[in-house]
Amino acid sequence: MSVVYFLVILIGIISVHELGHFVFARLFGVDVLEFALGFGPKLYEKKGKKTSFRVNLIPIGGYVKLAGEDPTEEQREGLIGLYSKPAWQRLLIFFAGPLFSILAGYLLFTVIVSAWGVPSVSIALVERNSPAFEAGLAADDIILSINGKRVYDTYTVSQIIREGKPVKLVVLRDGKKVNLLATPQIFKESHFLMLRDVSGEVGESVKEVSGKPFEPSYLSSMINQYISIDFGSVSLKGLLKQYQYDPPRYALGFYFATVSTVFRKDIGPFLKGDRLISVDGLQIQNNVDLSRVYQLILAGEGGIYLEASGDKVVWSHAGFGEQIVVEVQRENQKLSLAVSSVLLREILESAGIFEPRSQNLKFKNLGEMILVAVDRCNNLLFMMYKSLFGIFRAADQGGVVGPLGLVGLVGEAAKVGLEQVLTLVAFITMSIGLFNLLPLPALDGGRIVFSFLEIVFRRKIDPKIEGLIHLVGFVILIVLMVFVTFSDIGRLIAR
Repeated sequence: MSVVYFLVILIGIISVHELGHFVFARLFGVDVLEFALGFGPKLYEKKGKKTSFRVNLIPIGGYVKLAGEDPTEEQREGLIGLYSKPAWQRLLIFFAGPLFSILAGYLLFTVIVSAWGVPSVSIALVERNSPAFEAGLAADDIILSINGKRVYDTYTVSQIIREGKPVKLVVLRDGKKVNLLATPQIFKESHFLMLRDVSGEVGESVKEVSGKPFEPSYLSSMINQYISIDFGSVSLKGLLKQYQYDPPRYALGFYFATVSTVFRKDIGPFLKGDRLISVDGLQIQNNVDLSRVYQLILAGEGGIYLEASGDKVVWSHAGFGEQIVVEVQRENQKLSLAVSSVLLREILESAGIFEPRSQNLKFKNLGEMILVAVDRCNNLLFMMYKSLFGIFRAADQGGVVGPLGLVGLVGEAAKVGLEQVLTLVAFITMSIGLFNLLPLPALDGGRIVFSFLEIVFRRKIDPKIEGLIHLVGFVILIVLMVFVTFSDIGRLIAR
């Protein structure tokens, strides 16, 4: 079904983009020869008076073919060609596709906000004696704004806090707005280690690792090798399977909430509405605890997972065996269930199994709802713009998702619900619009540049040169698409 959802979504996104070119071309009197979804051989065609509407075999794009679009082609009699029009009109025709894609995102987000509201950024856990604790921040607080900027995601909050300057927070607590002032402080570096086949015990502070200083460069080089951690009076030996390092940073000392501990659906022995209380005696109160449970499952019997702030151990626990005793609250009674670690791992790796920790914020006032929807889109566009120029570097590292990757994303979103699907669609269509504005040959942005240069210098660029530049750009884009597709295949095989 994921493929079906993806194709329906893709057709809708492409249709909107190409409709922009089509509408503005007809507005300025340019004849449209074809309106096509997909590339390659024709699957279906309906001929209009001057335009043929086609569905092609390969559903990974689309196009409108305008009369005279290729400046090197001979103009057909009786048709009004693109290059017979002034440069400013051509510029608007090229710009209309990305514009319609971006406006579709704004429209979708207006629908999403009106139906479901906006995601809330809430707090799962506040560390004692931290700046957040001293400022009065508490678990379940919802952050509405930071330094006067409305927030919709944890990234925005984290980036502002990491600047290290005092922050003004407006939080929602028990339905009331509370103003807080907090000053970030530098937190020590954090180390997260997962070892298997261990012997010995954990002490309070790490002195050295296998005779070396407790440093990230050395630990990273020792993955899948046996190490010895010296705590002074005691030591721990084991096979280092995972290591993560967070450098010193400005922070307030709280964890963001993601999911609750209440099951959203029936799965295995768990029923919808069950609330996790403990896993093998480990109390479960928030998503931080769930994350630790996952690490303990990976560590397995005979393993251990520990966290350190600087050289001080702040949390550690022995890994879980193949069978785990899970305690849940079901209606008015507590139940102890024997569950395999494999099943619990699958549950923790799956999206949409647990209820969200906090509900979306909804708006009764229509004007406020529209303003919030527009503001959220503005924020997303700005974030996309900041990350867009790293796209080719990300492609080299396998960080760009292509058509096959999008199938998986759509499938995961569909498991969670319609809101997530529509949000993903809005994000994709806005990304396509913004990407097409890049001043690269063969993209709308490249054609806009040529039209703009003609307006500025009041002379046409040699059609043969322009056509050759766009052809080279098209070939490069196809190569990039093939590369990204193979990266998607590699990720799918690796699962």
